[in-house]
Order: sequence, then structure tokens, then C-alpha cells
Amino acid sequence: MIARPSFIIVIAAALAWSGCKASADPTLAKTTGTAARGTVVAEVDGKPITAEELDKHAAAQLQQLRDQEYEIRKNALDDLIGKRLMQKEAAQRGISEQELNRIEVAAKVSPPSPSEIQEIYDANRGRVGGRTRAEVEPQIISSVVQQRVAERTRAFAQALRDQAAVKVHLEQPRSEVIIPAGTAILGPADAKVTIIEFSDYLCPYCQSAELVLAKVLEKYQGKVKFIHRDLMIGRPRSLPVAKAALCAGDQGKFWEYRRDLLTTAGDWSDGDLEARAAKMGLATSDFKACLASERHDPTINASTEEGQRLGVTGTPTFFVNGRRMVGARSEQHFDEIIQAELK
Repeated sequence: MIARPSFIIVIAAALAWSGCKASADPTLAKTTGTAARGTVVAEVDGKPITAEELDKHAAAQLQQLRDQEYEIRKNALDDLIGKRLMQKEAAQRGISEQELNRIEVAAKVSPPSPSEIQEIYDANRGRVGGRTRAEVEPQIISSVVQQRVAERTRAFAQALRDQAAVKVHLEQPRSEVIIPAGTAILGPADAKVTIIEFSDYLCPYCQSAELVLAKVLEKYQGKVKFIHRDLMIGRPRSLPVAKAALCAGDQGKFWEYRRDLLTTAGDWSDGDLEARAAKMGLATSDFKACLASERHDPTINASTEEGQRLGVTGTPTFFVNGRRMVGARSEQHFDEIIQAELK
């Protein structure tokens, strides 16, 4: 059996950002600008506004632009590297690039079988507007073939890259993320690589990202430390749930409670949060009193403000030694950036 995404959006979904978006624009605050710090860019009643002041005020948007510029350059560089490797491979085989693509991509992609077509049709009956299988079958076949061609193209390009001596010197912008004293750290404090995640427990992408992150932290045990930061993105129960994790932390169970929130379904009610605490053997009365208080509200609000200062507009957003990774990412994405930092 194959996966059953909507055949109408199967390609677009692969390009979509995998994360939960914030409901409000980020607060603007401090970062390092690129203009000369003392340059006067305006005057109001004879009082100057400097480039440094301007960059501080537009910090979040400027950081987003720098990150977007890097992503554009990186994607273009990957495309150029791939083209050069294709040219080299075609020349070595004595064939054209078009023939190489036919042999290694087109010839190795098969259309969906009748049973696969039926499975996709059944999974999308509510989206086809009453049309019959025969009417939508050409669209299903075209969509699946496009997806498989894209997957095979990526796989072949990666195989060529793995065999070649490719060195990438393009530098990714780094952000300085402020970590308050007393913040819980998972892993050795002196680890060479620091992963910081801005997360909302109720975001489904954060929940799926946790499964990948657990594998990454196990794989690089002793070499990586992890820090969780809260980012409230407008969900009604996000604040109480974030408070519950910190209340569990008061009793030495932050990481256990955090993982339970991200991997075990619930209704996020106070009763649900208290039941999770009881399951872990926490002192229920102390936990309930903490949850009802505003003890941890300033910590959560400060974390959210720090994320907004950095231009974080959705969850999960990771910073690996200051290098931003937006959305739920694969283990391979983490491997690439962690191994580069370890080197």
C-alpha cells in the first residue's frame, strides 16, 4: 500500500512549510544590523535617528530577510551543483544529459497500479465533487508520477553528490539566542552543538518533530545539548500546558512531562494535565497549586518575546548553534547541520 495524501495536493504538500504559524506579527526588538552603526538615516526636530536604532527597530523583519536570502542562495547552489554533476556523469557515459535523465529517472518511475489508484480515489472521495474514478484517474496517475519523478530525481542527484568531492562554503546567518539562567538543559553543558527549539505543545508539527528529535539526540548523545523554549502562537490552552511542564520541572520531571505532552494525546484540560502529573508520581497538590498560580507566566512570556525578537513566526523553529531550521525537519536535515558543526 502507498501513502494516501490528496492526489490534488500531493506535489504542493511536499513544498509546503511544515509548521504552525503564529497568529500575530512578531514584536520588533534588538539584533545586529548591517548598516554602519553611526550613520544618521533621519532627523526629527534636529534629533538624529541612526542606522543602529533603525536596525534595532526592524530586527525581526531584517533577520527573516537574511534567512530568506540564504535559503534562496542555498537552493540555487544545490541546483547548480546538481547540474554540474549531471553534466559530468553524462560526459563520462558518453551520452547526453537528456538520455541520462531518461535512463536514471524516467525509466525507473512506474505509474500507480490499479489497486493504488483505487486506494487514492477512496481516500479522496470527499474532494472529487462526485466524479467517478474513471473521470479523475488521469489526474491521479499524473500526480503520482510527478511525485515519483521528483523523488527519483532527488535520489539520483544525492547519489551523484555522495560520490563526488563536493565542498560547500556558503555560510548560513547565525542568530544569538538568549538563554536565561536556570533554563533546563538536556545533555552535557559543554556539548559542541546546541539545539534550541521554539515550540508550542499543541502544535501538531511540534508533536511530529519530537519523534525525529528523540532519534537525533540519541544518535549524538554526548555531543549535543538541547534546550526547549516556549512560543505561544495564539492557541487558547497553550499557556496552561506550557505552565504544566514547568510545574513538573519544579519536581524534577520537566523532560519526562514535556515528552509525554508531545507524544501522548489528550484534551489539554486541567484534569488531563493533572492526570499526567499523577501518572509520573508527582505531588498532586503541589502541582495543582502551581498550575493555578502565575508563577511561571513571566518565564513563558519572556521566552515568547525572545522568539519574536528573533523573527520566529511559527513552530517548531530550531536554532542549531544559531543556524535557523524552520518547521518539522527530517533526521537527514539534522544530520547535515550537526555534522557540519561538529567538523
